[in-house]
Amino acid sequence: MAKSSSTSKGQAQFEQLLRFGGAKIPAGLAAKSHAAVKAVLKKKWDAQNELRQQSAKLYDALQGASTIDVKNPANKSALDGLLALNKKFAAKKLPFPKVRPALGDVLPNPFSGTVFPPFDYYDTIGGGPNNVGNPATVYTAYPNGQINASVATSFAPGFNMGETYAVVGFSFQHPAPGTLTISSSPTYNFWWSTNALDLYYGVGSYVSISLNIYGIQGKQVLANSGTNYYEYDVMNMTGVHFKFGEDIQQSASVSLPVTPELIYHCFVAVNANAYGGGWPHSVATAMASATVPSISYQFTPLIRG
Repeated sequence: MAKSSSTSKGQAQFEQLLRFGGAKIPAGLAAKSHAAVKAVLKKKWDAQNELRQQSAKLYDALQGASTIDVKNPANKSALDGLLALNKKFAAKKLPFPKVRPALGDVLPNPFSGTVFPPFDYYDTIGGGPNNVGNPATVYTAYPNGQINASVATSFAPGFNMGETYAVVGFSFQHPAPGTLTISSSPTYNFWWSTNALDLYYGVGSYVSISLNIYGIQGKQVLANSGTNYYEYDVMNMTGVHFKFGEDIQQSASVSLPVTPELIYHCFVAVNANAYGGGWPHSVATAMASATVPSISYQFTPLIRG
Protein backbone atom coordinates (compact mmCIF):
# COMPACT_ATOMS: atom_id res chain seq x y z
CA MET A 1 0.00 0.00 0.00
CA ALA A 2 2.81 2.41 0.88
CA LYS A 3 4.51 1.64 -2.41
CA SER A 4 1.31 2.41 -4.35
CA SER A 5 0.90 5.72 -2.51
CA SER A 6 4.51 6.64 -3.22
CA THR A 7 4.06 5.79 -6.91
CA SER A 8 0.92 7.93 -7.17
CA LYS A 9 2.69 10.86 -5.53
CA GLY A 10 5.62 10.51 -7.91
CA GLN A 11 3.28 10.44 -10.90
CA ALA A 12 1.51 13.58 -9.66
CA GLN A 13 4.84 15.39 -9.25
CA PHE A 14 5.95 14.35 -12.73
CA GLU A 15 2.60 15.50 -14.17
CA GLN A 16 3.03 18.87 -12.48
CA LEU A 17 6.54 19.32 -13.88
CA LEU A 18 5.23 18.40 -17.33
CA ARG A 19 2.55 21.12 -17.16
CA PHE A 20 5.17 23.72 -16.18
CA GLY A 21 7.81 22.74 -18.71
CA GLY A 22 10.07 21.27 -16.05
CA ALA A 23 9.76 24.22 -13.64
CA LYS A 24 8.03 24.40 -10.26
CA ILE A 25 4.79 26.27 -9.54
CA PRO A 26 5.82 29.89 -8.79
CA ALA A 27 5.71 31.04 -5.15
CA GLY A 28 2.76 33.29 -4.27
CA LEU A 29 0.73 32.14 -7.27
CA ALA A 30 -2.40 31.37 -5.23
CA ALA A 31 -2.67 34.87 -3.73
CA LYS A 32 -2.07 36.62 -7.07
CA SER A 33 -4.57 34.37 -8.81
CA HIS A 34 -7.23 35.04 -6.18
CA ALA A 35 -6.86 38.80 -6.68
CA ALA A 36 -6.96 38.48 -10.49
CA VAL A 37 -10.05 36.27 -10.61
CA LYS A 38 -11.78 38.44 -8.00
CA ALA A 39 -11.27 41.52 -10.19
CA VAL A 40 -12.80 39.74 -13.20
CA LEU A 41 -15.79 38.57 -11.16
CA LYS A 42 -16.36 42.05 -9.74
CA LYS A 43 -16.73 43.47 -13.26
CA LYS A 44 -19.14 40.68 -14.19
CA TRP A 45 -21.22 41.03 -11.02
CA ASP A 46 -21.30 44.83 -11.24
CA ALA A 47 -22.62 44.61 -14.81
CA GLN A 48 -25.30 42.10 -13.76
CA ASN A 49 -26.35 44.24 -10.78
CA GLU A 50 -26.63 47.38 -12.91
CA LEU A 51 -28.92 45.56 -15.34
CA ARG A 52 -31.05 44.20 -12.50
CA GLN A 53 -31.44 47.59 -10.83
CA GLN A 54 -32.41 49.23 -14.15
CA SER A 55 -35.05 46.56 -14.71
CA ALA A 56 -36.49 46.96 -11.21
CA LYS A 57 -36.67 50.77 -11.57
CA LEU A 58 -38.45 50.51 -14.92
CA TYR A 59 -41.02 48.08 -13.49
CA ASP A 60 -41.58 50.25 -10.43
CA ALA A 61 -42.23 53.26 -12.72
CA LEU A 62 -45.07 51.48 -14.52
CA GLN A 63 -48.46 53.12 -13.99
CA GLY A 64 -50.93 50.69 -12.54
CA ALA A 65 -48.42 47.97 -11.76
CA SER A 66 -50.23 45.39 -9.64
CA THR A 67 -49.56 45.23 -5.92
CA ILE A 68 -50.79 42.92 -3.18
CA ASP A 69 -52.33 44.29 0.00
CA VAL A 70 -50.20 42.55 2.62
CA LYS A 71 -52.27 44.05 5.47
CA ASN A 72 -55.57 42.59 4.25
CA PRO A 73 -56.61 39.76 6.65
CA ALA A 74 -58.04 37.84 3.69
CA ASN A 75 -54.50 37.51 2.28
CA LYS A 76 -52.88 36.33 5.52
CA SER A 77 -53.18 32.58 4.86
CA ALA A 78 -51.74 32.80 1.36
CA LEU A 79 -48.92 35.12 2.46
CA ASP A 80 -48.02 32.82 5.36
CA GLY A 81 -47.95 29.91 2.93
CA LEU A 82 -45.65 31.76 0.52
CA LEU A 83 -43.33 32.72 3.36
CA ALA A 84 -43.18 29.14 4.63
CA LEU A 85 -42.46 27.91 1.11
CA ASN A 86 -39.49 30.20 0.65
CA LYS A 87 -38.13 29.41 4.11
CA LYS A 88 -38.12 25.80 2.95
CA PHE A 89 -36.28 26.85 -0.24
CA ALA A 90 -33.74 28.87 1.75
CA ALA A 91 -33.04 25.94 4.10
CA LYS A 92 -32.27 23.56 1.25
CA LYS A 93 -28.77 22.07 1.23
CA LEU A 94 -27.27 20.70 -1.96
CA PRO A 95 -25.17 17.55 -1.46
CA PHE A 96 -21.99 16.99 -3.43
CA PRO A 97 -22.71 14.69 -6.40
CA LYS A 98 -21.09 11.26 -6.41
CA VAL A 99 -18.00 10.75 -8.54
CA ARG A 100 -18.74 9.17 -11.90
CA PRO A 101 -16.31 7.96 -14.58
CA ALA A 102 -15.25 10.77 -16.88
CA LEU A 103 -16.85 10.95 -20.33
CA GLY A 104 -14.43 11.38 -23.22
CA ASP A 105 -11.73 13.12 -21.21
CA VAL A 106 -8.78 11.41 -22.90
CA LEU A 107 -7.19 13.72 -25.44
CA PRO A 108 -4.73 12.61 -28.14
CA ASN A 109 -1.11 13.64 -28.57
CA PRO A 110 1.00 15.69 -29.34
CA PHE A 111 1.21 16.59 -25.65
CA SER A 112 -1.60 15.58 -23.37
CA GLY A 113 -2.44 14.39 -19.90
CA THR A 114 -5.16 14.04 -17.28
CA VAL A 115 -5.08 15.67 -13.85
CA PHE A 116 -6.84 13.84 -11.03
CA PRO A 117 -7.53 14.97 -7.45
CA PRO A 118 -5.99 16.30 -5.35
CA PHE A 119 -6.04 19.40 -7.58
CA ASP A 120 -3.39 22.09 -7.05
CA TYR A 121 -5.73 25.02 -7.79
CA TYR A 122 -8.86 25.55 -5.66
CA ASP A 123 -10.33 28.82 -4.47
CA THR A 124 -13.51 30.58 -3.29
CA ILE A 125 -14.80 34.15 -3.49
CA GLY A 126 -17.78 35.54 -1.59
CA GLY A 127 -19.02 37.20 1.57
CA GLY A 128 -17.77 40.48 2.99
CA PRO A 129 -17.88 43.32 0.43
CA ASN A 130 -19.57 40.99 -2.08
CA ASN A 131 -22.70 41.03 0.08
CA VAL A 132 -25.29 43.74 0.70
CA GLY A 133 -27.50 43.37 3.78
CA ASN A 134 -27.39 39.98 5.48
CA PRO A 135 -27.92 37.11 3.02
CA ALA A 136 -26.92 33.56 3.98
CA THR A 137 -23.94 32.44 1.86
CA VAL A 138 -21.93 29.22 1.63
CA TYR A 139 -18.92 28.70 -0.64
CA THR A 140 -16.39 25.86 -0.40
CA ALA A 141 -13.70 24.32 -2.61
CA TYR A 142 -11.74 21.19 -1.78
CA PRO A 143 -8.70 19.67 -3.55
CA ASN A 144 -10.66 16.40 -3.86
CA GLY A 145 -12.76 18.07 -6.59
CA GLN A 146 -15.84 19.11 -4.60
CA ILE A 147 -17.09 22.70 -4.96
CA ASN A 148 -20.20 24.45 -3.69
CA ALA A 149 -21.69 27.97 -3.90
CA SER A 150 -25.05 29.09 -2.50
CA VAL A 151 -26.99 32.22 -1.53
CA ALA A 152 -30.32 32.67 0.27
CA THR A 153 -31.49 36.27 0.61
CA SER A 154 -32.59 37.66 3.96
CA PHE A 155 -36.25 37.85 5.02
CA ALA A 156 -35.61 41.18 6.78
CA PRO A 157 -37.19 44.09 4.80
CA GLY A 158 -34.72 46.05 2.66
CA PHE A 159 -32.51 45.34 -0.33
CA ASN A 160 -29.98 42.55 0.20
CA MET A 161 -27.72 40.57 -2.14
CA GLY A 162 -25.15 37.80 -1.96
CA GLU A 163 -22.55 36.52 -4.43
CA THR A 164 -20.50 33.30 -4.23
CA TYR A 165 -17.97 31.50 -6.42
CA ALA A 166 -15.88 28.33 -6.07
CA VAL A 167 -13.36 26.70 -8.42
CA VAL A 168 -11.16 23.62 -8.63
CA GLY A 169 -8.54 22.70 -11.23
CA PHE A 170 -4.86 22.97 -12.08
CA SER A 171 -2.27 25.44 -13.39
CA PHE A 172 -0.33 25.30 -16.66
CA GLN A 173 2.63 27.15 -18.14
CA HIS A 174 4.84 26.07 -21.03
CA PRO A 175 8.05 27.64 -22.44
CA ALA A 176 6.66 27.48 -25.99
CA PRO A 177 3.56 29.17 -27.47
CA GLY A 178 0.69 27.03 -28.70
CA THR A 179 -2.94 26.09 -28.15
CA LEU A 180 -4.20 24.64 -24.87
CA THR A 181 -7.40 22.57 -24.88
CA ILE A 182 -9.01 21.20 -21.72
CA SER A 183 -12.01 18.94 -21.11
CA SER A 184 -13.87 17.70 -18.06
CA SER A 185 -17.05 15.78 -17.17
CA PRO A 186 -18.22 16.95 -13.74
CA THR A 187 -21.42 15.82 -12.06
CA TYR A 188 -23.43 18.73 -10.68
CA ASN A 189 -26.56 19.82 -8.80
CA PHE A 190 -28.32 23.17 -9.01
CA TRP A 191 -31.29 24.94 -7.46
CA TRP A 192 -32.70 28.43 -7.88
CA SER A 193 -35.90 30.16 -6.77
CA THR A 194 -37.54 33.58 -6.64
CA ASN A 195 -40.66 34.54 -4.67
CA ALA A 196 -41.91 38.11 -5.18
CA LEU A 197 -45.11 39.88 -4.17
CA ASP A 198 -43.82 43.13 -5.68
CA LEU A 199 -40.70 44.39 -7.42
CA TYR A 200 -40.05 47.51 -5.34
CA TYR A 201 -36.52 46.24 -4.60
CA GLY A 202 -36.36 43.82 -7.51
CA VAL A 203 -35.62 40.11 -7.25
CA GLY A 204 -33.24 37.80 -9.04
CA SER A 205 -31.29 34.55 -8.99
CA TYR A 206 -28.27 33.46 -11.05
CA VAL A 207 -26.59 30.03 -11.19
CA SER A 208 -23.84 28.69 -13.46
CA ILE A 209 -21.51 25.70 -13.69
CA SER A 210 -18.68 26.29 -16.14
CA LEU A 211 -15.33 25.13 -17.57
CA ASN A 212 -12.69 27.84 -17.96
CA ILE A 213 -9.11 28.76 -18.85
CA TYR A 214 -7.76 32.03 -17.37
CA GLY A 215 -4.38 33.40 -18.44
CA ILE A 216 -2.89 35.35 -15.52
CA GLN A 217 0.06 37.70 -15.21
CA GLY A 218 0.62 39.19 -11.77
CA LYS A 219 -2.83 40.16 -10.48
CA GLN A 220 -4.48 40.50 -13.89
CA VAL A 221 -6.42 38.12 -16.13
CA LEU A 222 -5.16 38.92 -19.64
CA ALA A 223 -6.79 36.07 -21.60
CA ASN A 224 -9.69 33.72 -21.00
CA SER A 225 -11.99 31.19 -22.60
CA GLY A 226 -14.94 29.31 -21.14
CA THR A 227 -18.19 27.45 -21.65
CA ASN A 228 -21.18 26.69 -19.43
CA TYR A 229 -22.48 23.28 -18.47
CA TYR A 230 -25.51 25.10 -17.09
CA GLU A 231 -26.46 28.76 -16.72
CA TYR A 232 -29.72 30.47 -15.72
CA ASP A 233 -30.46 34.07 -14.82
CA VAL A 234 -33.98 35.00 -13.70
CA MET A 235 -34.80 38.65 -12.97
CA ASN A 236 -37.78 40.62 -11.70
CA MET A 237 -40.72 38.26 -12.09
CA THR A 238 -43.62 38.36 -9.63
CA GLY A 239 -44.93 35.09 -8.22
CA VAL A 240 -43.06 31.91 -7.27
CA HIS A 241 -40.51 30.46 -9.70
CA PHE A 242 -37.99 27.67 -9.14
CA LYS A 243 -36.02 24.94 -10.89
CA PHE A 244 -33.59 22.23 -9.82
CA GLY A 245 -31.39 19.50 -11.25
CA GLU A 246 -29.61 16.61 -9.51
CA ASP A 247 -26.69 14.34 -10.46
CA ILE A 248 -26.33 15.73 -13.97
CA GLN A 249 -23.15 14.78 -15.80
CA GLN A 250 -21.93 16.58 -18.91
CA SER A 251 -18.71 16.75 -20.89
CA ALA A 252 -17.32 19.98 -22.32
CA SER A 253 -14.07 21.34 -23.72
CA VAL A 254 -12.54 24.78 -24.30
CA SER A 255 -9.39 26.01 -26.09
CA LEU A 256 -7.18 29.08 -25.77
CA PRO A 257 -4.00 30.25 -27.55
CA VAL A 258 -1.27 30.37 -24.88
CA THR A 259 2.10 32.09 -24.52
CA PRO A 260 5.06 31.50 -22.17
CA GLU A 261 4.50 34.84 -20.40
CA LEU A 262 1.21 33.86 -18.73
CA ILE A 263 0.25 31.20 -16.20
CA TYR A 264 -3.01 29.49 -17.11
CA HIS A 265 -5.57 28.25 -14.61
CA CYS A 266 -7.77 25.45 -15.96
CA PHE A 267 -10.82 24.88 -13.80
CA VAL A 268 -14.46 24.00 -13.25
CA ALA A 269 -16.40 26.73 -11.44
CA VAL A 270 -19.75 27.09 -9.69
CA ASN A 271 -21.23 30.59 -9.37
CA ALA A 272 -24.38 31.60 -7.46
CA ASN A 273 -25.83 35.00 -6.63
CA ALA A 274 -29.24 36.25 -5.59
CA TYR A 275 -30.90 39.47 -4.50
CA GLY A 276 -34.26 40.57 -3.09
CA GLY A 277 -36.08 43.07 -0.90
CA GLY A 278 -36.92 40.89 2.09
CA TRP A 279 -40.42 39.84 3.11
CA PRO A 280 -43.15 40.74 2.22
CA HIS A 281 -41.47 42.13 -0.92
CA SER A 282 -39.18 39.55 -2.54
CA VAL A 283 -36.80 36.74 -1.61
CA ALA A 284 -34.58 34.40 -3.66
CA THR A 285 -32.14 31.47 -3.49
CA ALA A 286 -29.33 30.30 -5.78
CA MET A 287 -27.28 27.13 -5.25
CA ALA A 288 -24.84 24.96 -7.21
CA SER A 289 -22.48 22.11 -6.31
CA ALA A 290 -20.22 19.92 -8.42
CA THR A 291 -17.81 17.01 -8.14
CA VAL A 292 -14.95 17.01 -10.65
CA PRO A 293 -13.36 13.56 -11.21
CA SER A 294 -10.57 14.85 -13.50
CA ILE A 295 -9.60 17.50 -16.04
CA SER A 296 -7.72 16.53 -19.20
CA TYR A 297 -5.54 18.78 -21.32
CA GLN A 298 -3.81 18.85 -24.69
CA PHE A 299 -1.08 21.28 -25.66
CA THR A 300 -0.36 21.79 -29.36
CA PRO A 301 2.87 23.76 -29.96
CA LEU A 302 2.83 26.57 -32.47
CA ILE A 303 4.79 25.57 -35.55
CA ARG A 304 6.58 28.59 -36.97
CA GLY A 305 7.21 28.73 -40.71
